This record gives sequence, structure tokens and C-alpha cells, in this order.
Amino acid sequence: MTGIVRKRDTGEKGNGGEFGTTRRGEADVQVTSDAGGDDAAGAALINRFGFDVRTADPVEFDVHAKSAAAQLSSALARQRVHLGALHRAIGDRKQAGGSWGKSDEEVLAAAREWVTLADGGAASESTARRLRVPLREAQVDQEKAEHAREQVDDLEEAFRIRGGWNRAFLVANANGHVHSSTNCSSCRPTTQYAWMTDYSGADEKAIVADAGYRACTACYPTAPVGDQRSLPTKMLTDEEKQDEASREKERAARSEKKAKAAANAPTSTGEPLMVADGMSRHPETLKTERTARSWAIDGVLEEASFVAYREQFDDASTDFPGSTVNRSSRDVIVESLADKHGTDADAIRDELRQKAHAKAKREYSDEALRARVAGQIDDLFRPSA
Repeated sequence: MTGIVRKRDTGEKGNGGEFGTTRRGEADVQVTSDAGGDDAAGAALINRFGFDVRTADPVEFDVHAKSAAAQLSSALARQRVHLGALHRAIGDRKQAGGSWGKSDEEVLAAAREWVTLADGGAASESTARRLRVPLREAQVDQEKAEHAREQVDDLEEAFRIRGGWNRAFLVANANGHVHSSTNCSSCRPTTQYAWMTDYSGADEKAIVADAGYRACTACYPTAPVGDQRSLPTKMLTDEEKQDEASREKERAARSEKKAKAAANAPTSTGEPLMVADGMSRHPETLKTERTARSWAIDGVLEEASFVAYREQFDDASTDFPGSTVNRSSRDVIVESLADKHGTDADAIRDELRQKAHAKAKREYSDEALRARVAGQIDDLFRPSA
């Protein structure tokens, strides 16, 4: 059966890496017939790549390829940091275009030479101290980058040997397009991609449908032209997913707040209740059941106290301002609460009356006054005629 082996196992030179001395050619992998050695070949491939590149389905294969590409990108990023430190340590300066005056190879060679000379006492040790750490780190990063690049190249070669399959790469910026590879002529070498491995091996129709307006018409000739409204996309970058998750969280919070407000509202519909206030030209908006109950109870106690106090004086008027309006508003509250809880108005009225009596008992220590207030409470909680 056909197996995939590395060129180094055949004695053929492979890829020396970004800073290697061997010119980059084909990836370090090739196909050979290995009758009877399938188990050994599979074990070797799993040891080499972490999975069997011959039999893995496209999604599994590309998940590993994506991980290898991420490791290469990370290694190169760390290498750039330490190489930059070396450039500065040897006195190199950036040019107008942003590139260094010396190449990375020149800087590495100069740093190695300086450290070697300093070790022999022929160069400044203070400069060597500034060079040793970034030089060591850059060399470690170089080895990691070369290993990661070898892994990436070998997986790409295995992909080619297997005949390839459809892939989807989303440009990692706002409104970025979806491409079938990272080599689209409409992209730049510095373009960053999000590898949509869930679509690896899918047919073009499925990729185009989910990509929506983002599908690159050069990469996917069957892709229609449209915008976000006419061709919505299901393919999002990690940042867009986070933004969408944040928006969904906000929507959920608003919905929860709205549901809570509806549950606490004094009406069966979840809406606030508006009632007339006999002491004001403006109506009162009662947003919660608690405020509606308090409005009714406190209004009765205020009027009951007013009347009970003035009853002590023969010539004092006991007409409470707005009494008729407030009684009608209490009826509205009672009917609304009864409708919400599926009970009759008398049950709600009795409940409010009892709470008003309990509050009066706490507030009035004088028994005679409390008795007069209690009488007024009973009268004020009678429904209006």
C-alpha cells in the first residue's frame, strides 16, 4: 500500500529552514510503495505528525495543519523579537522603509563572532553581555521555526500527494473575504487568515452558501455577488465571534430585564399601570406590583390620618383633597392586581386593608387615634360607588 515517508529517510536533502544553508526545494516528504509495512509506516507517521496523514479525513488533517501553521507563526513572531534585539545591540538602525540596515543573517553572524571574540578576551565583554541572551534566544527560536516550517511544508506536501480538497480561509479583518487558499492574487503576503477547518473537504456549493457575501469570486467561481444583507455569512473571525457573543449577552440581559420587569409589573400584560393622583395634576406611573400596593396603602393611611386628626375639632373640615380621585385610582389598582393573579377584587382589597391596619398599628401608639385611623381605613378601602 502507498505510504508517505520523509526525504531524510531516503538520504535526499530536504529543506534547511529559513536560516538554513540548503536552498528551499520540495517539502521533506514523498510517497513510496511499502507493501507489508503499513502498520510500521502508520506508526511512524503518527509519531512524526501526531496522526496518520494518509487516512485522516480532511477536517482532522487540516486541524493538525492549522495547529502547525499557528506554531510556525508563533515561533517566527518570537524570533522577530529577539532578532530585533540583536539588530539594536550591534548598533544597526532601521531605514526609511522600516527595514533594518543589515540582514538577519549578517546580524546573527556578527553577534556570534563578537561573542566568540569576547570569550577569548579580544572584544568588549559589556557588548557581549548584551548579545548573549538575544543571540541564544534567536538561535532557539530559529530551531523551533525550522522545525515548525518543516512540519508545515511536509503536511502541505502530504495534502498535495493525496490530491487535495476544498478549503476555506477567512481573512482576519473586518469584512474579510473567504478564500480557497492563502495564495489568492487579491491578497498580500502579510494578510492574516483564519483557517475554517470545519469546511475542509466540503463541496464548493456548501462553502459558498455559508461564506455568503464573503466568498471570493476568484477562488470560488460559482460564488454570487452580494452584500451582508442579501448574502449573510456564517463564517466569522474569532474577534467577530467574541463581538457577536457580547451582543448576544447584552440581548439576553435586556430580555431578562424585560421579563423581570414584566413579572414584577402590576398588570397581567407586564405593562406599567398609570393612575390619577388626586394631589397632582400629573398621573402616577406604577412600574411594579410592589409600588402599586404601596401607593394604595400609603394613600389610604395618609387620608385616614388626616381625617382622624381633624375629627377631634368641631369646626375642622375633614374633606381630604383628591379623595374621590384617589379612591377611583385604588379601584383601578385592585382590579389590575386581581386580573394579574386570577382572583377577585375583594380578596385583593382585603389583603391591602390588612396591610394598612398592620402599618397603622406600628405607627400609632395612641389607642384612641389608632382606632379612629382604623375606622377610616375600612371606609377608604370600600369600592367607589
